[in-house]
Amino acid sequence: MKILRFVVTLFTLTTFSQTASADLVSQAQYVSLVQALTEKTALPLHRQFAIEAALMGDVMKGFCAAPTPAGQVEVTQRFHALMDAWQQVEPFRFGPVMTAPGPARFQFWPDKRGTGQRQLRQAFKDKDVTLTEGTTLATKSVALRDLQALETLIFVKPEVLLEPGSYRCAYASAIADLQRTQAALLYDTWSRPNGFAAELINAASSTPAFFDEREAAGAYVNALVSTLEVIRLQKLDRPMGLTVSEARTSRLENWRSKRSTQNMVLNLLTLQRFFAVEGGFSDLLRRVDKQEDATAAEALFDKVIYNLQAFESPMETLVADTKARSNLESLLNDLRALQTLIQEKIAIDLGLVPGFNATDGD
Repeated sequence: MKILRFVVTLFTLTTFSQTASADLVSQAQYVSLVQALTEKTALPLHRQFAIEAALMGDVMKGFCAAPTPAGQVEVTQRFHALMDAWQQVEPFRFGPVMTAPGPARFQFWPDKRGTGQRQLRQAFKDKDVTLTEGTTLATKSVALRDLQALETLIFVKPEVLLEPGSYRCAYASAIADLQRTQAALLYDTWSRPNGFAAELINAASSTPAFFDEREAAGAYVNALVSTLEVIRLQKLDRPMGLTVSEARTSRLENWRSKRSTQNMVLNLLTLQRFFAVEGGFSDLLRRVDKQEDATAAEALFDKVIYNLQAFESPMETLVADTKARSNLESLLNDLRALQTLIQEKIAIDLGLVPGFNATDGD
Protein backbone atom coordinates (compact mmCIF):
# COMPACT_ATOMS: atom_id res chain seq x y z
CA MET A 1 0.00 0.00 0.00
CA LYS A 2 2.91 2.33 0.86
CA ILE A 3 4.52 1.54 -2.51
CA LEU A 4 1.29 2.35 -4.36
CA ARG A 5 0.97 5.64 -2.44
CA PHE A 6 4.58 6.51 -3.35
CA VAL A 7 4.00 5.77 -7.05
CA VAL A 8 0.83 7.88 -7.12
CA THR A 9 2.64 10.73 -5.34
CA LEU A 10 5.60 10.54 -7.74
CA PHE A 11 3.27 10.54 -10.77
CA THR A 12 1.39 13.54 -9.36
CA LEU A 13 4.61 15.48 -8.71
CA THR A 14 5.99 14.66 -12.17
CA THR A 15 2.74 15.65 -13.86
CA PHE A 16 2.64 18.89 -11.86
CA SER A 17 6.26 19.65 -12.82
CA GLN A 18 5.56 19.06 -16.51
CA THR A 19 2.40 21.17 -16.38
CA ALA A 20 4.24 23.99 -14.62
CA SER A 21 7.06 23.82 -17.18
CA ALA A 22 4.59 23.79 -20.05
CA ASP A 23 3.23 27.08 -18.71
CA LEU A 24 6.69 28.60 -19.31
CA VAL A 25 6.49 27.78 -23.03
CA SER A 26 3.88 29.54 -25.13
CA GLN A 27 1.97 28.04 -28.01
CA ALA A 28 3.89 30.30 -30.41
CA GLN A 29 7.23 29.06 -29.02
CA TYR A 30 6.27 25.42 -29.55
CA VAL A 31 5.18 26.25 -33.10
CA SER A 32 8.45 28.10 -33.80
CA LEU A 33 10.48 25.17 -32.44
CA VAL A 34 8.68 22.63 -34.60
CA GLN A 35 8.91 24.84 -37.68
CA ALA A 36 12.66 25.39 -37.19
CA LEU A 37 13.41 21.69 -36.68
CA THR A 38 11.23 20.62 -39.59
CA GLU A 39 12.47 23.19 -42.10
CA LYS A 40 16.13 23.19 -41.05
CA THR A 41 16.74 19.51 -40.27
CA ALA A 42 13.99 17.11 -41.38
CA LEU A 43 13.31 18.45 -44.87
CA PRO A 44 16.90 19.11 -46.05
CA LEU A 45 18.17 15.80 -44.66
CA HIS A 46 15.38 13.78 -46.27
CA ARG A 47 15.97 15.62 -49.54
CA GLN A 48 19.67 14.72 -49.42
CA PHE A 49 18.82 11.08 -48.76
CA ALA A 50 16.58 11.01 -51.84
CA ILE A 51 19.36 12.60 -53.93
CA GLU A 52 21.99 10.10 -52.76
CA ALA A 53 19.66 7.16 -53.35
CA ALA A 54 19.06 8.34 -56.92
CA LEU A 55 22.80 8.69 -57.53
CA MET A 56 23.42 5.22 -56.10
CA GLY A 57 20.81 3.75 -58.42
CA ASP A 58 22.34 5.41 -61.49
CA VAL A 59 25.93 4.45 -60.64
CA MET A 60 25.02 0.85 -59.80
CA LYS A 61 23.10 0.43 -63.04
CA GLY A 62 25.93 1.89 -65.12
CA PHE A 63 28.54 -0.24 -63.40
CA CYS A 64 26.65 -3.49 -63.92
CA ALA A 65 26.26 -2.68 -67.63
CA ALA A 66 30.04 -2.31 -68.00
CA PRO A 67 31.92 -3.36 -64.84
CA THR A 68 35.44 -1.98 -64.34
CA PRO A 69 37.74 -1.63 -61.29
CA ALA A 70 37.35 2.16 -61.46
CA GLY A 71 33.59 1.78 -61.62
CA GLN A 72 33.68 -0.48 -58.58
CA VAL A 73 35.51 2.21 -56.61
CA GLU A 74 32.74 4.64 -57.54
CA VAL A 75 30.09 2.13 -56.44
CA THR A 76 31.79 1.87 -53.05
CA GLN A 77 31.99 5.64 -52.71
CA ARG A 78 28.35 6.07 -53.63
CA PHE A 79 27.33 3.41 -51.11
CA HIS A 80 29.10 5.32 -48.34
CA ALA A 81 27.48 8.59 -49.45
CA LEU A 82 24.06 6.90 -49.40
CA MET A 83 24.66 5.41 -45.95
CA ASP A 84 25.87 8.80 -44.69
CA ALA A 85 22.58 10.33 -45.82
CA TRP A 86 20.51 7.48 -44.34
CA GLN A 87 22.23 7.70 -40.96
CA GLN A 88 21.36 11.39 -40.82
CA VAL A 89 17.65 10.74 -41.40
CA GLU A 90 17.53 7.60 -39.25
CA PRO A 91 16.69 9.57 -36.06
CA PHE A 92 13.38 10.67 -37.61
CA ARG A 93 11.57 7.51 -36.53
CA PHE A 94 8.15 9.10 -36.66
CA GLY A 95 5.79 10.02 -39.43
CA PRO A 96 6.09 8.60 -42.97
CA VAL A 97 8.98 6.22 -42.28
CA MET A 98 6.81 4.33 -39.79
CA THR A 99 4.33 3.32 -42.51
CA ALA A 100 4.42 -0.49 -42.80
CA PRO A 101 6.86 -2.20 -42.96
CA GLY A 102 8.56 0.70 -41.18
CA PRO A 103 12.24 1.73 -41.20
CA ALA A 104 13.24 -1.88 -41.91
CA ARG A 105 12.49 -1.32 -45.60
CA PHE A 106 15.57 0.89 -45.60
CA GLN A 107 17.64 -0.96 -43.02
CA PHE A 108 16.72 -4.23 -41.33
CA TRP A 109 18.96 -3.89 -38.28
CA PRO A 110 19.68 -5.11 -35.68
CA ASP A 111 19.09 -8.55 -37.10
CA LYS A 112 19.54 -10.50 -33.87
CA ARG A 113 18.54 -13.84 -35.38
CA GLY A 114 20.63 -13.57 -38.54
CA THR A 115 17.51 -13.70 -40.72
CA GLY A 116 18.94 -11.50 -43.44
CA GLN A 117 22.13 -13.45 -43.95
CA ARG A 118 20.28 -16.77 -44.04
CA GLN A 119 17.92 -15.42 -46.69
CA LEU A 120 20.80 -13.95 -48.70
CA ARG A 121 22.74 -17.22 -48.64
CA GLN A 122 19.68 -19.01 -49.97
CA ALA A 123 19.20 -16.35 -52.65
CA PHE A 124 22.82 -16.71 -53.81
CA LYS A 125 22.42 -20.48 -53.91
CA ASP A 126 19.17 -20.38 -55.89
CA LYS A 127 20.07 -17.34 -58.04
CA ASP A 128 16.45 -16.23 -57.70
CA VAL A 129 15.85 -13.97 -60.71
CA THR A 130 12.82 -12.36 -59.06
CA LEU A 131 15.31 -10.53 -56.83
CA THR A 132 16.84 -8.79 -59.85
CA GLU A 133 13.61 -7.02 -60.87
CA GLY A 134 12.36 -4.05 -58.88
CA THR A 135 8.66 -4.91 -59.09
CA THR A 136 9.12 -8.42 -57.72
CA LEU A 137 11.92 -7.48 -55.31
CA ALA A 138 9.56 -5.00 -53.64
CA THR A 139 7.32 -7.90 -52.56
CA LYS A 140 10.13 -9.81 -50.85
CA SER A 141 11.30 -9.83 -47.24
CA VAL A 142 12.76 -6.49 -46.13
CA ALA A 143 15.99 -8.33 -45.28
CA LEU A 144 16.45 -9.12 -48.98
CA ARG A 145 16.04 -5.56 -50.23
CA ASP A 146 17.49 -3.17 -47.66
CA LEU A 147 20.79 -1.31 -47.29
CA GLN A 148 22.28 -4.15 -45.22
CA ALA A 149 21.71 -6.55 -48.13
CA LEU A 150 23.24 -4.01 -50.51
CA GLU A 151 26.27 -3.72 -48.23
CA THR A 152 26.77 -7.50 -48.32
CA LEU A 153 26.55 -7.57 -52.12
CA ILE A 154 29.11 -4.78 -52.49
CA PHE A 155 31.62 -5.66 -49.76
CA VAL A 156 31.53 -9.49 -49.51
CA LYS A 157 33.33 -11.15 -52.42
CA PRO A 158 33.56 -7.83 -54.30
CA GLU A 159 35.46 -9.47 -57.16
CA VAL A 160 32.27 -11.28 -58.19
CA LEU A 161 30.69 -7.94 -59.15
CA LEU A 162 33.32 -7.54 -61.89
CA GLU A 163 32.21 -10.68 -63.69
CA PRO A 164 30.16 -9.88 -66.84
CA GLY A 165 26.48 -10.67 -66.31
CA SER A 166 27.01 -11.20 -62.58
CA TYR A 167 23.86 -12.24 -60.71
CA ARG A 168 25.07 -10.35 -57.65
CA CYS A 169 25.48 -7.16 -59.66
CA ALA A 170 21.98 -7.40 -61.12
CA TYR A 171 20.59 -8.06 -57.65
CA ALA A 172 22.52 -5.12 -56.14
CA SER A 173 21.29 -2.85 -58.93
CA ALA A 174 17.69 -3.86 -58.22
CA ILE A 175 18.11 -3.06 -54.51
CA ALA A 176 19.67 0.32 -55.32
CA ASP A 177 16.82 1.14 -57.69
CA LEU A 178 14.21 0.13 -55.10
CA GLN A 179 15.94 2.25 -52.46
CA ARG A 180 15.81 5.18 -54.90
CA THR A 181 12.04 4.75 -55.24
CA GLN A 182 11.50 4.41 -51.50
CA ALA A 183 13.69 7.41 -50.61
CA ALA A 184 11.94 9.60 -53.19
CA LEU A 185 8.53 8.61 -51.81
CA LEU A 186 9.68 9.26 -48.24
CA TYR A 187 10.84 12.78 -49.13
CA ASP A 188 7.72 13.48 -51.15
CA THR A 189 5.51 12.41 -48.25
CA TRP A 190 7.34 14.86 -46.01
CA SER A 191 7.57 17.78 -48.44
CA ARG A 192 4.41 17.77 -50.59
CA PRO A 193 1.74 20.44 -49.96
CA ASN A 194 -0.28 19.28 -46.95
CA GLY A 195 2.36 16.59 -46.40
CA PHE A 196 3.82 15.48 -43.08
CA ALA A 197 5.98 18.59 -42.65
CA ALA A 198 2.85 20.73 -42.95
CA GLU A 199 1.07 18.54 -40.40
CA LEU A 200 3.92 19.10 -37.95
CA ILE A 201 4.14 22.84 -38.49
CA ASN A 202 0.36 23.34 -38.38
CA ALA A 203 -0.22 21.05 -35.40
CA ALA A 204 -1.58 23.96 -33.36
CA SER A 205 -4.70 23.73 -35.52
CA SER A 206 -4.88 19.98 -34.87
CA THR A 207 -3.91 17.75 -37.78
CA PRO A 208 -4.43 14.04 -38.55
CA ALA A 209 -0.99 13.28 -37.10
CA PHE A 210 -0.90 15.57 -34.04
CA PHE A 211 -3.42 16.82 -31.51
CA ASP A 212 -1.55 20.07 -30.90
CA GLU A 213 1.80 21.85 -31.19
CA ARG A 214 3.04 20.38 -27.90
CA GLU A 215 2.57 16.84 -29.18
CA ALA A 216 4.44 17.77 -32.37
CA ALA A 217 7.35 19.17 -30.34
CA GLY A 218 7.29 15.99 -28.27
CA ALA A 219 7.96 13.94 -31.41
CA TYR A 220 11.34 15.63 -31.71
CA VAL A 221 12.16 15.07 -28.03
CA ASN A 222 11.26 11.43 -28.48
CA ALA A 223 13.56 11.25 -31.51
CA LEU A 224 16.39 12.59 -29.37
CA VAL A 225 15.86 10.16 -26.51
CA SER A 226 15.17 7.04 -28.58
CA THR A 227 18.08 7.63 -30.97
CA LEU A 228 20.52 8.11 -28.09
CA GLU A 229 19.27 4.85 -26.61
CA VAL A 230 19.71 3.02 -29.93
CA ILE A 231 23.26 4.36 -30.27
CA ARG A 232 24.15 3.44 -26.70
CA LEU A 233 22.52 0.03 -26.38
CA GLN A 234 22.38 -1.39 -29.90
CA LYS A 235 25.21 0.29 -31.78
CA LEU A 236 27.82 0.22 -29.00
CA ASP A 237 26.97 -1.68 -25.80
CA ARG A 238 25.64 -4.85 -27.43
CA PRO A 239 28.66 -5.36 -29.74
CA MET A 240 31.01 -4.69 -26.79
CA GLY A 241 29.49 -7.42 -24.62
CA LEU A 242 30.03 -7.52 -20.87
CA THR A 243 33.73 -8.33 -21.32
CA VAL A 244 36.28 -8.16 -24.14
CA SER A 245 35.99 -11.93 -24.58
CA GLU A 246 32.25 -11.52 -25.19
CA ALA A 247 32.67 -8.73 -27.78
CA ARG A 248 31.20 -9.53 -31.20
CA THR A 249 32.30 -7.48 -34.20
CA SER A 250 29.45 -8.98 -36.24
CA ARG A 251 26.95 -7.21 -33.96
CA LEU A 252 28.18 -3.82 -35.17
CA GLU A 253 25.86 -2.05 -37.54
CA ASN A 254 27.96 -1.98 -40.72
CA TRP A 255 31.02 -4.04 -39.90
CA ARG A 256 31.43 -5.29 -43.47
CA SER A 257 32.02 -1.77 -44.75
CA LYS A 258 33.79 -0.68 -41.54
CA ARG A 259 31.60 2.38 -41.05
CA SER A 260 30.02 1.64 -37.67
CA THR A 261 31.76 4.58 -35.95
CA GLN A 262 30.74 6.93 -38.76
CA ASN A 263 27.12 5.84 -38.36
CA MET A 264 27.08 6.85 -34.69
CA VAL A 265 28.74 10.18 -35.45
CA LEU A 266 26.17 11.00 -38.14
CA ASN A 267 23.24 10.06 -35.88
CA LEU A 268 24.66 12.37 -33.23
CA LEU A 269 25.27 15.21 -35.67
CA THR A 270 21.58 15.18 -36.58
CA LEU A 271 20.58 15.27 -32.91
CA GLN A 272 23.11 18.04 -32.29
CA ARG A 273 21.46 20.04 -35.09
CA PHE A 274 18.17 19.86 -33.16
CA PHE A 275 19.90 22.05 -30.57
CA ALA A 276 22.21 24.11 -32.78
CA VAL A 277 19.88 25.40 -35.51
CA GLU A 278 18.41 28.85 -35.12
CA GLY A 279 15.12 28.44 -33.29
CA GLY A 280 16.05 24.94 -32.08
CA PHE A 281 16.11 23.46 -28.57
CA SER A 282 19.05 25.55 -27.33
CA ASP A 283 17.39 28.80 -28.31
CA LEU A 284 14.09 27.80 -26.70
CA LEU A 285 15.77 26.66 -23.47
CA ARG A 286 17.54 30.00 -23.17
CA ARG A 287 14.30 31.89 -23.81
CA VAL A 288 12.65 30.12 -20.86
CA ASP A 289 15.67 30.74 -18.60
CA LYS A 290 17.03 27.18 -18.78
CA GLN A 291 20.35 28.14 -20.33
CA GLU A 292 22.38 25.89 -18.01
CA ASP A 293 20.66 22.81 -19.47
CA ALA A 294 21.22 24.04 -23.03
CA THR A 295 24.91 24.56 -22.27
CA ALA A 296 25.22 21.13 -20.64
CA ALA A 297 23.62 19.38 -23.64
CA GLU A 298 25.81 21.27 -26.10
CA ALA A 299 28.94 20.32 -24.15
CA LEU A 300 27.98 16.63 -24.00
CA PHE A 301 27.22 16.51 -27.73
CA ASP A 302 30.59 18.10 -28.47
CA LYS A 303 32.33 15.63 -26.15
CA VAL A 304 30.82 12.39 -27.45
CA ILE A 305 31.20 13.40 -31.11
CA TYR A 306 34.81 14.49 -30.57
CA ASN A 307 35.70 11.28 -28.71
CA LEU A 308 34.12 9.08 -31.39
CA GLN A 309 35.99 10.89 -34.14
CA ALA A 310 39.24 10.74 -32.15
CA PHE A 311 39.48 6.94 -32.32
CA GLU A 312 42.33 6.02 -34.66
CA SER A 313 41.09 2.47 -35.22
CA PRO A 314 37.68 1.42 -36.58
CA MET A 315 35.04 0.28 -34.11
CA GLU A 316 35.35 -3.17 -35.71
CA THR A 317 38.79 -3.35 -34.05
CA LEU A 318 38.09 -1.38 -30.89
CA VAL A 319 35.28 -3.50 -29.42
CA ALA A 320 37.67 -6.44 -28.98
CA ASP A 321 40.66 -4.32 -27.88
CA THR A 322 41.42 -4.50 -24.14
CA LYS A 323 43.28 -1.17 -24.25
CA ALA A 324 40.28 0.63 -25.78
CA ARG A 325 37.79 -0.75 -23.26
CA SER A 326 37.95 2.09 -20.74
CA ASN A 327 37.50 4.71 -23.47
CA LEU A 328 34.47 2.88 -24.85
CA GLU A 329 32.96 2.56 -21.38
CA SER A 330 33.49 6.29 -20.81
CA LEU A 331 31.71 6.91 -24.10
CA LEU A 332 28.77 4.79 -22.94
CA ASN A 333 28.61 6.79 -19.71
CA ASP A 334 28.58 10.09 -21.60
CA LEU A 335 25.82 8.86 -23.91
CA ARG A 336 23.81 7.77 -20.88
CA ALA A 337 24.36 11.15 -19.23
CA LEU A 338 23.20 12.97 -22.37
CA GLN A 339 20.10 10.79 -22.69
CA THR A 340 19.25 11.31 -19.01
CA LEU A 341 19.74 15.07 -19.28
CA ILE A 342 17.32 15.30 -22.20
CA GLN A 343 14.78 12.82 -20.89
CA GLU A 344 14.68 13.83 -17.23
CA LYS A 345 15.60 17.51 -17.31
CA ILE A 346 15.22 19.21 -20.70
CA ALA A 347 11.95 17.48 -21.60
CA ILE A 348 10.51 18.58 -18.26
CA ASP A 349 11.96 22.09 -18.67
CA LEU A 350 9.88 22.39 -21.82
CA GLY A 351 6.77 20.58 -20.58
CA LEU A 352 7.29 17.69 -23.00
CA VAL A 353 7.04 13.95 -22.38
CA PRO A 354 9.03 11.40 -24.43
CA GLY A 355 6.65 8.70 -25.62
CA PHE A 356 7.35 5.44 -27.47
CA ASN A 357 10.96 4.28 -27.18
CA ALA A 358 12.63 2.85 -30.29
CA THR A 359 14.07 -0.03 -28.27
CA ASP A 360 10.81 -1.05 -26.58
CA GLY A 361 10.34 -4.78 -26.96
CA ASP A 362 14.00 -5.51 -27.74
